[in-house]
Amino acid sequence: MTVSATSQGLKPGVCTSSNRPANPFDGMVIYETDTDKALVWNGSAWVYLATGTSSPAVTTEPALVLVKTQTIGTTVSSVEVTSAFSATYDKYLISISDGVASGNTAVNLTLGSTATGYYYAANYVTYNGASGVFSGANDTALKECLYASANAINCHITINNPYLSKRTFFNYETSGAQTSAVNLSTRGGGYLDNATSYTAFTLTTVAGTLTGGTIRVYGYRNS
Repeated sequence: MTVSATSQGLKPGVCTSSNRPANPFDGMVIYETDTDKALVWNGSAWVYLATGTSSPAVTTEPALVLVKTQTIGTTVSSVEVTSAFSATYDKYLISISDGVASGNTAVNLTLGSTATGYYYAANYVTYNGASGVFSGANDTALKECLYASANAINCHITINNPYLSKRTFFNYETSGAQTSAVNLSTRGGGYLDNATSYTAFTLTTVAGTLTGGTIRVYGYRNS
């Protein structure tokens, strides 16, 4: 087969970003169905094939890499996301797009089946200028780390070291309606006081249910 052949060719391997070939060879090309991107093995790492109008280009892997995508479902009060964390990354980002709640509600987060040892504090400001602080010590969950309403589910949660056998730290930002009369923006952080390795997390509503929307978990590239 020649390079100019039009009726023959080698097809790239098809996989997902979490199921890449374990023993790639130098120059191996794959296509990820979950990210819709092509990558090549450069001998030490996977690099993305960048698109361009003038000439081919190769870029390094982006800082944020999609690890897991999961739909929320219909009228559910909790959502477990499994296989979210691994030894590949130390820090992760959780985001939610689309979806609605049956009413205004806060949503709590737990790692694995752990229901104790969560420490957190947050500041909030309502859109009419009021402000306040809430916190928890040795609580059952990381509470009110995101808000959901009949219009949207909104959050931005960063998790540090969930897979490592050490304390897990959280930082989060969210905005929405706490009650029908209170719209607010919240920023907080905290940690889980144990040395357990986690691969999964669960989001649970304080009241009501969630419908629709997509949870995406991204890993921050270590190097």
